Amino acid sequence: SSGINAEYGETDCCGVSENTSKLDLVIGCSVGSPAVYMAAIIARKVNCLIKVFSHSSNTKEVDSTITNKLLCVNSGETDYCGVNIIYKDTAAPYFMACPGRQVAVSGLSNILRYIARERNYTSLYNEADLETAALTDEILSLIDSLEQRSNASASEIGQILNSITGYIKSSTYLAGETLSIADIALCCVLVSLDSKLVPNTLRSYLSNT
Repeated sequence: SSGINAEYGETDCCGVSENTSKLDLVIGCSVGSPAVYMAAIIARKVNCLIKVFSHSSNTKEVDSTITNKLLCVNSGETDYCGVNIIYKDTAAPYFMACPGRQVAVSGLSNILRYIARERNYTSLYNEADLETAALTDEILSLIDSLEQRSNASASEIGQILNSITGYIKSSTYLAGETLSIADIALCCVLVSLDSKLVPNTLRSYLSNT
């Protein structure tokens, strides 16, 4: 989304210097996972290349169109690969930073929290602001539930989406008037859902975020 691209590229609002060191992140996920879209957003912000692999456990067909788009992210602008996507037969996406030295951690929201902390993106997730951080975590919990139930009934998905919609009735973004990792997580999940399941309020939010 245009708003995510714009705000995700701004200098941190709290005066904390962003970490500009090279990223080394491995994301394991199933084909079509919201983590694929999230990886593209991370790579754009960090300005690194993406590589895509298919593990032997993956039984789903890989969409070459999406793969080609991922491989083109930041092509010609940088010379290092900071994000590796491995398509696997896994229920939830996971990540490893500094591969080989860390146990994999599962969950879309945990990946975003890690990136925000490691890169000092406090404008997206500021743990010093306890109230906003708690609200962001509350919303991320709902988004995690939505991601985990992507194959649930339309009724069950609708209930979760209606709960999430309540957060944008009184503010521009989910956790207030500024973009947060909760917005990034939700947009990644929404674009991976059947559009027929997404209520009009969230469709408008997605197009404007």
